[in-house]
Amino acid sequence: MKMKNLKKLDCFAPMGLAMTNRGNRHCEVPQEPKQSRRLFLLYIFTVFFFSIKMASAFEATQRFEKYLNELKTLSGNFTQINNNGQTVTGTIQISRPGKMRLTYNPPSSLLIVADGKWLITADRAADQVDYVSLDKTPAAFILRPNINFDRDVIVTNIVPKDDATEVSLVRKEEPEAGQITLVFQEDPVVLTEWRVVDAQGAETRVVLSETELNIPLDPRLFAIKSPNLIQRIF
Repeated sequence: MKMKNLKKLDCFAPMGLAMTNRGNRHCEVPQEPKQSRRLFLLYIFTVFFFSIKMASAFEATQRFEKYLNELKTLSGNFTQINNNGQTVTGTIQISRPGKMRLTYNPPSSLLIVADGKWLITADRAADQVDYVSLDKTPAAFILRPNINFDRDVIVTNIVPKDDATEVSLVRKEEPEAGQITLVFQEDPVVLTEWRVVDAQGAETRVVLSETELNIPLDPRLFAIKSPNLIQRIF
């Protein structure tokens, strides 16, 4: 029986569905392009690789985290290399949590003290001091009561180098504010150096030497007299 005046049926083809031209017309799903499959496999590989890298980074920082949390006091010498190549030396004392003192040797007249709340930079020759909130400085991380590499910092890089490992960090809240890199000697783990890169890209390197750990320190080391000049508080 011959049918007349049948309306042509169109096939709705959303998201790549198409209609064949052979035999009865119908909708079918074409095979997924090879390019899409490659991109999907690349995505899966990237996610897997990133997960492995993050897990490895977490494991790698555990021994350094443990060392810092067990570090109550540190006393020794330091050498500071500024961005312009200038080198100065001095003595350093750390009393965790919150306290640190860097006394610069002559001809420098600088004294830097962290008292638990402020990081205080004093020019002993000019009898002038500047106060900066300790929480806003790179020193805050190693002076915290409980150091955690996975809490409010981001580990941006871990670089093994011979018998040492470098761990670079930025703050989660202000990653653009700068980066601190801690350098740990291996076997046994000891903090030997740190480098700070500020928001302008200037690097300051501090190398520790002749350090003694977990010895009694006089609390008066971390107090500073009020200057005669007006204090500048930031």
